[in-house]
Amino acid sequence: MFQGKILVQGVGRAEKEPLNLFDPKSVQIQWELNQTWSLQFTAYNDGSLAYQMLESETSVFLDNQEYIIKQVADDSSSGLDSVQVTATHVYFEVQKIRKYKDYVDPEDKDKQTDVKVLKDNTDSAKSDDSDNAKTDTSEKTEGNTTTKVTTKTTDETKQDNQNQVTYSIQDVLDHWLKDNKLGFTYEVIGNFEKKELEQLQDGTGADMLSKISDTWDNAIIYPDNRKIRVYSADKFNLNRGNRIDYLNNASEIKFSTDSTSLTNMVYCIGGKYSVETTTETTTTTTTTTTSGGWGWPFPDVGEGNFMQAQRFGNDGGYRQNGFHDGLDFGSVDHPGREVHAIHGGKVTIKSYMGGLGNYVVISGGGYNVVYQEAFSSPRNIIVNVGDTVKVGDVIGYRDTNHLHVGVTKADFNVAVGKSFTNDGTWLDPLNLIKNGPSDTDTETSSETSSNSNTQEYYYFAPFMYRDEESIKKYGEHPAEPIEDGRFKDKNAMIEYVKTKLQLEPSLSIDVTTTTDIKPIAGDVMHVMVKSQNISTNFTLTGFTWYPYSYPVDNPTSITLNSNVQNILDYQNSRQRQFSKAMNNLKTATNNVINSGNSSFNEYGGNQQLQTWLNNFVGG
Repeated sequence: MFQGKILVQGVGRAEKEPLNLFDPKSVQIQWELNQTWSLQFTAYNDGSLAYQMLESETSVFLDNQEYIIKQVADDSSSGLDSVQVTATHVYFEVQKIRKYKDYVDPEDKDKQTDVKVLKDNTDSAKSDDSDNAKTDTSEKTEGNTTTKVTTKTTDETKQDNQNQVTYSIQDVLDHWLKDNKLGFTYEVIGNFEKKELEQLQDGTGADMLSKISDTWDNAIIYPDNRKIRVYSADKFNLNRGNRIDYLNNASEIKFSTDSTSLTNMVYCIGGKYSVETTTETTTTTTTTTTSGGWGWPFPDVGEGNFMQAQRFGNDGGYRQNGFHDGLDFGSVDHPGREVHAIHGGKVTIKSYMGGLGNYVVISGGGYNVVYQEAFSSPRNIIVNVGDTVKVGDVIGYRDTNHLHVGVTKADFNVAVGKSFTNDGTWLDPLNLIKNGPSDTDTETSSETSSNSNTQEYYYFAPFMYRDEESIKKYGEHPAEPIEDGRFKDKNAMIEYVKTKLQLEPSLSIDVTTTTDIKPIAGDVMHVMVKSQNISTNFTLTGFTWYPYSYPVDNPTSITLNSNVQNILDYQNSRQRQFSKAMNNLKTATNNVINSGNSSFNEYGGNQQLQTWLNNFVGG
């Protein structure tokens, strides 16, 4: 019989007090692999300090393990005051540890106001596909049309894993428990592969435990008080030579099979990549315009007569520097109201300037021709910027005493600053009108149109994986489709999905013992049920233990695991029992046939029974 004491330590107290008055039959410890570890008992009021300290968050020690009281139910009945206590193992207190993600920019970590928010780079990182995109460009020209095709191929498996980080179990424990203030330590026992996880940020210590058990299938969490130990299955499950023998040290062994979760086929969808095709079509058009040579602004007069002061160049000292930058057509010597273009081109300027008055510039063939000092109002200039004019077209109506015509090949806004400088900027209009070449203007324009198309592709076609051996035994049991964008290789995905199927019905074994067996978590026990031809090893994965009242009042009940080998052993034993029953049936049936019973012979019974035996029993 267990002789250990129950010790109570109040919140904030250092001493531990023994609990003396409690119901021995009520004391039970329940444990289930990676899920439950709790202590329950009923204590009676004996006026002791230990009893008075039985309240929420008080520590209770039993069998060298600490439990924290979570539920206390007071009960007064038949003159006795008692409490029913439920406590959980102290390692569940790890849920009080909480990690918070960073919200504040490190530059402002010590500020209390106007604190800069930390940028979330998660979405931008996913949108930046430069590291997992390949771009190809091709170009083709036919006539005056150029087609440019840009193809960008993006690996979406990398995109899906942008926020994935490779971690070991040690890394996960470090993230939550390193330098914690609750006294938790930790240890990893065994070998585990590193796994890709969403980047660790916020969450509780309970989230840490779930992440470990969910990610590493073979991880077993079995703490020693506040020391979190994570074992690999081969280090935790040990054969200590213990046996369970039905009717020897076990009063009941119940085998339960369940095919509810049986799965042996699954549709698999792997990784993808996308191809974005952008087509740009550029059409180039070249327009050639002939200026038509040169003409007179007042065609009816033609060249007419000019005084020296009206001519281009040296004006006899009349103007600044004695230089005239153009040719003046007076209303007396060159009568006429309509002003005609002396050279073809496009209207580039229509404006007003002091000294020029309202003026217009027509550019063509490399020349800029300005018509000025002839228009008292802008309405007298009838062409507008952008218009194309030919030699002889009317561009406006003179209502002053003369028209000044200037010609330059320089930018007009530059040339106007050199109106009184004879440095070659301005050209002689009279010479050009009489002797100028018939030049041409070439104008090139292009128009580009663009369209894009994005198409996604699978690295390998989605497929149905089937375990034919399981299907042959139990029929088809499809699982939910598995869509995992990490996989580019079909064979790699097949190996992964194999671990997600349950090819055999689950088998659970519940044992009620009859001797003072103290259960040991992870104990590999040999189980024998001679009547059913069962003899195989199982691992203890759960128990309910009554330390003060077993085995007579409250026998220990244990739960054993089932792996593939266990299930096959169990099925083989059932098959042997079935074969034995069939052999017994054949023997009994043959005995009846060979007995020579007259009633069977009379009605042909022997023959019918023999036919049935051959067809269905194999006799």
